[in-house]
Amino acid sequence: MAVNARRVHPLSCVFFTLAFAFPCLAPAEPHNTLGVLRVLTEHSPPGEYQEPSGRVTGPTAEMVRELMRRAGERAEIELHPWKRGYEYALTNQQVALFETARTRDREKLFKWVGPIKRISRGLYALEENAQPLNNMEQAREAAGICAYNGDSSADMLQQKGFTNLALPTLPEQCLSMLLHKRVAIWATSDIEKNAFLATVGLPSHTIKRVLELDIRELYIAFSLATPDSTIERWQKVLDEMKRDGTVARFYRGTYSQEQIDSVSAVE
Repeated sequence: MAVNARRVHPLSCVFFTLAFAFPCLAPAEPHNTLGVLRVLTEHSPPGEYQEPSGRVTGPTAEMVRELMRRAGERAEIELHPWKRGYEYALTNQQVALFETARTRDREKLFKWVGPIKRISRGLYALEENAQPLNNMEQAREAAGICAYNGDSSADMLQQKGFTNLALPTLPEQCLSMLLHKRVAIWATSDIEKNAFLATVGLPSHTIKRVLELDIRELYIAFSLATPDSTIERWQKVLDEMKRDGTVARFYRGTYSQEQIDSVSAVE
């Protein structure tokens, strides 16, 4: 069953500049000094975003900042487009990148600390065109699927041989493309979808899920050259923060209680 993408959204002009509304998201290339940990993230509200002052904040960013403080790390959290940060973490030493989906393909590419979040991924369409799909094969008939470059959803769709893909640099560009009817479907998570709709003043029901993909756990991914002692220290501190309620304190008011309970559990 195809998802219709014909009618022009009446508010589309409001979002014409959405993809260009974040000039701070394209800083210079990250650069490292051997032995100094770099901590990278992306613009992904509500968890991580950049204030006008340049400070990276959000409940997940502040939780990681507290983790760093307790672990004795002096690094600043740097914000970069996801693809750039991901490639940098793959090819350089002493780099931490969050929030990174821990997938089978990525398992041996990084060392891992977490989980710090759990998300439900799916395919979403505008409410007016939201005809449920029975399987992934039906999604191949859609008039365009957007997933931002380097995201685990984009990787999965490419691996399955999808050719009707739009792969912009930033996730908010997918929202703009969906509202402009340039694509019919947005591959994203429940948390990300609601957050970006809120930033443009639209209710969560504007976009409906037409197919559930899976549940993914998000971690802090460290470059392979990071010492095991660093990984062990960070994981120990994170587990302590889960047990003493610190993680819940940062997440409460933004994420659901179900989300908080699921990531606060320590194995």
